[in-house]
Amino acid sequence: MGRKTANLVLGGAFGKPSIVVDTHFARLARRFGWTAHTDPDKIEHDVAALLPQREWTAASYRVIWHGRRVCHARRPACGACGVARWCPSFGTGPTDEAIARKLVKTGSFS
Repeated sequence: MGRKTANLVLGGAFGKPSIVVDTHFARLARRFGWTAHTDPDKIEHDVAALLPQREWTAASYRVIWHGRRVCHARRPACGACGVARWCPSFGTGPTDEAIARKLVKTGSFS
């Protein structure tokens, strides 16, 4: 079992604080300025130093959801982003709300 899966199981099934670094989490951690690394272990270490341990699991799920729905790799929906005012990468995608809203994905968490 890999580290990502192990952290997912630890946090989701056993309630142990863990940071799940998938593709979306890694991309957003860099966009938010939380890390400059691309290695998942180093990203996990950097983010763990920023957040209280009790927030690790929930933050992982929220960031992954945000990366899947709003802050896409190629064209993030910056104008429709709820955390845009704090994002150092604001403007990477369209900032016009009407245009950005069309980019936001809806549906199940997958």
